[in-house]
Amino acid sequence: MAKILKILKILVIGGIGVQTTSCTCCAYFNHAWNMEQAYEEAGVLREARLDSLPGDSILGAGEEKRLYDRVIEKGSRTVERFPKNEKQVPKAVFMMAEAFRHKNEWKKAIEKYDELERYFPQYDSMPKAEYEKAYCLYKNTEFALAKFSAERVLEKGEQHPYHLPTLELMSILQEKDGLPSDAIASLEAVLATNFGTPWTRAKARIRLADLYYEQKNYSKAREHYLHKELAILPDLERYKAQSTAIECLLMLSEANAKEAAAGYKHLADSAAFKDKRTLSLLRQGEILLSINDEKGIGILRDVAHIKRRSENASRAFFGIGDFRQKNRNYPNAILYYDSSYQSKSACKWGNESYTRRVALLKLLALKDTVVERQKQDKPFFPQEFQIAELFLLKLSETDSALALLARMDSALTDSALKVRATYTRAFIYDEFKRDTASAYPLYRSIIENYPQTNYAKQAQANMGLQVSAKTMDDFAHEAFLKAEETWFNAKKIPQEKIKETDIAYKTVIALYDSVIINFPKTQFALQAMYVKARILEDEIGSLDSARVILAKLSKDHYRTSWGRSASEKLRGKLAIDANEVESLRTRFEALKVSTKEQSENYYLESERKKNAPPPPPKPVDDEVLLNDYNTLYDFK
Repeated sequence: MAKILKILKILVIGGIGVQTTSCTCCAYFNHAWNMEQAYEEAGVLREARLDSLPGDSILGAGEEKRLYDRVIEKGSRTVERFPKNEKQVPKAVFMMAEAFRHKNEWKKAIEKYDELERYFPQYDSMPKAEYEKAYCLYKNTEFALAKFSAERVLEKGEQHPYHLPTLELMSILQEKDGLPSDAIASLEAVLATNFGTPWTRAKARIRLADLYYEQKNYSKAREHYLHKELAILPDLERYKAQSTAIECLLMLSEANAKEAAAGYKHLADSAAFKDKRTLSLLRQGEILLSINDEKGIGILRDVAHIKRRSENASRAFFGIGDFRQKNRNYPNAILYYDSSYQSKSACKWGNESYTRRVALLKLLALKDTVVERQKQDKPFFPQEFQIAELFLLKLSETDSALALLARMDSALTDSALKVRATYTRAFIYDEFKRDTASAYPLYRSIIENYPQTNYAKQAQANMGLQVSAKTMDDFAHEAFLKAEETWFNAKKIPQEKIKETDIAYKTVIALYDSVIINFPKTQFALQAMYVKARILEDEIGSLDSARVILAKLSKDHYRTSWGRSASEKLRGKLAIDANEVESLRTRFEALKVSTKEQSENYYLESERKKNAPPPPPKPVDDEVLLNDYNTLYDFK
């Protein structure tokens, strides 16, 4: 009786009649039945694995993989040998696609889903295939195609059985596409329903909280980080969610600092997060110090003494040093920075401690220098600028830098220093504090009071205005271009018009002279001198006048490119000395020897190649025939 039932089961699975006498039918039953059996057994193993490791998406290399390989093999045989079976062929293609997907072979899975959609669009499992194809495209990093496939599913509305998982997938693709608001809307729509297992809902809610956090919507982020659905997550992920929720509290208002510190104390006392106790205490101490509560010093000291040679100890000492620094107790801050560096020099806090220690020592030395120069009634503003720079770039004290620059701005009388101090203040407000209300009035005062400076031009650029301010360099450039244009026009005058040519060249020389006289401290003045000397020498014939100008350039501006060019030009007019002649002769002889050696080597190599025996023929490897069962079926 059991044997008869087994035969009937095979007949039902095979989807044909009871004509079992044909050998072809036996082969058909063998392939189709074995494919389904392997698929079911692999599914059981997969479910068991995911139940024990819900976050694990990596296929094991054991029995599960072997069964999916069998599904692919038997599916291929079914398609190849029974292409006209309208029931089993689409099922085989679908199961092969699923097997490839479970094996993380995304490209092959996509090809199978494509075949199913192209040749069997009415297949029962087509809705699942549509969703899984979009998912495989996403996993294969083909985001644009994945989004297109997901949109096709969503267009079919909520009646599509895979509408909600596709909506969740779409949120990931929208995030990849730089559309966080759309991703948030998609995840909110999914989580508003009962879709998904507790695990998948918890992971989706974490993603939603992260998106809100990135959008700086800290109240909504905190709400989702503290949601009860996250209780299913591992302790590490729950700690991250709860600690980030506390950070959201700080982001919402500095007045929440006490509550945030209490939140970290609660995490430190929790048995579930005992492995993160030290980190919780560190943050508690840092938050207390941020509101000038010296209880934080005791907490950080206790943390530092748990394990002295560690990154946590380095961070704790750095926190106390930072607190002392902000309270202007610089010698004490240096001692704590030393302790931080010695605890672990190779970590972030140790490196920063070393930088700050050096900066504080330099700051104290500069302060002493300023006091001495004040006593001697000497200018001390360069040192003050260096102190402001240390506050800003090395000690992370923008407010101290701004206060010092404001005091300098009111005390300075030198316009060059005053505009520098004003611009630096405006730039700090703009770039470091994002306070345009304070920065823009300072920018405008620079544009109004110092219009012919680079600071005015940069101020206009920083404010997003059209740069209309012109410096002396800009005016010099315009004057130089005018002289150059006149020179080009003068060269176009026919030679027979001698009088007209003389007048034109006099005008050219006068224009170059205006650049030299009116803008003497610019590079364009030096360029004008050099060009004027060339015109006098090459086109007017005043060699002595040209040599005087070139000599002045060479002597007074020898470090500039124009001074060096003038030196070379003057040098070309002198006789070559004996050393240079000897150097040229040596180089020429070396070149002759090198050329002769290269020629001899060339002819020797040519002769060797000519007399060498021909190379043996390359062996032809036998063609390797691959027994690839996934050659698939050409439905055409």
